[in-house]
Amino acid sequence: MMAGRKAMPKQRPGEIEMLLPWHAAGTLNARDTRRIDEALARDPELAKQYAAICEECVEIVHFNEGLGAPSARVLRELFAAIDQELPRRLA
Repeated sequence: MMAGRKAMPKQRPGEIEMLLPWHAAGTLNARDTRRIDEALARDPELAKQYAAICEECVEIVHFNEGLGAPSARVLRELFAAIDQELPRRLA
């Protein structure tokens, strides 16, 4: 038993960590991209976390590509629904 030692409180992810998925997707602005790149260069643990996020993104893309394209009927129904929605929004 380790008397006197307190359990480390679980920390909430910081701003940099929360931006990692968007950085992996390439959707951040130049300022945030630079901030993330600098943080990744100086923090090996953050870089490991980022590598795992990138790997997950690749797996998601492969999974989605394996789903195939929707049928012609589904596409027609989707476009019909979009066409009906547009006049309502313009009104």
